[in-house]
Parts: sequence; structure tokens; C-alpha cells
Amino acid sequence: MAMNSVELGLRIAATRRAAGLTQADLAERIGTKQPSISKIESGRVVPTLPVLDRIGRAVGSPLVITFGAETEPEPEPGKTERRRRAREVLGNYEFNPWQRDLTEAEAKSLEDDGLTRDSFRRRNASSPRRRQA
Repeated sequence: MAMNSVELGLRIAATRRAAGLTQADLAERIGTKQPSISKIESGRVVPTLPVLDRIGRAVGSPLVITFGAETEPEPEPGKTERRRRAREVLGNYEFNPWQRDLTEAEAKSLEDDGLTRDSFRRRNASSPRRRQA
């Protein structure tokens, strides 16, 4: 199975949690900031090999990633298929991270990515699924 950035991020997050570290703890240990760890763990950013090495050392467990394995990569599902799968699992639920009690770092990371409170309000107000509910 081919690994994509989201799967790599999930593996890093699991390794960090197994080491009993928060994102802020890991960030401090490798000399970066918490939003950078969040972006790596969510798959929005693919870390460089030196960063992966620092993460492995910081969590006290090697990160093993195999390149060039002789397996058939699974085709990535298209946008329509990903949306269908999400709807199948989530139904009409619309995720809004601003409904949580965000830390200052989480709020800044969302805003840096253009995901403001207003953008979610507008999205939910114009969503046909919301109007039907």
C-alpha cells in the first residue's frame, strides 16, 4: 500500500501520542512550533527527511518508512469518491473547528490557512444541507 501525506501524518501523530507527548512538546523538542506539527500530522505538509529524523529522535522511537517497495500502489480515490465516503460516514454533519474551544495556536493555524470564523459561517449559511435540516 502506498503511503500518502495523510497516512504519514497519522503515523507520526500515533507515534507522538505513544511517547506521551503533546504537539507542543514535540515541537519544542525538534525546534519548531506547534502549528507546524499540526500541519504535518494532518497531512497538509510533508516533512523533509531531516525533520522526520528529528521527530524519530524526539519521540525515542525510529520512524520506519520504506521506499521503492515492490507493491502495487492503490489508486487514490477521486474528489467525488472522497466526498461520497465522507457523506456516508458523516451524513449531514458539517465540521466547523471554530465550534470548539481552540487554543491560540490552533486558531492562528486555521487563520493562516484562510479558514476564518466568517468563512465557516458563510459556508454553513449557504449549504443546502443546512437549509433542509
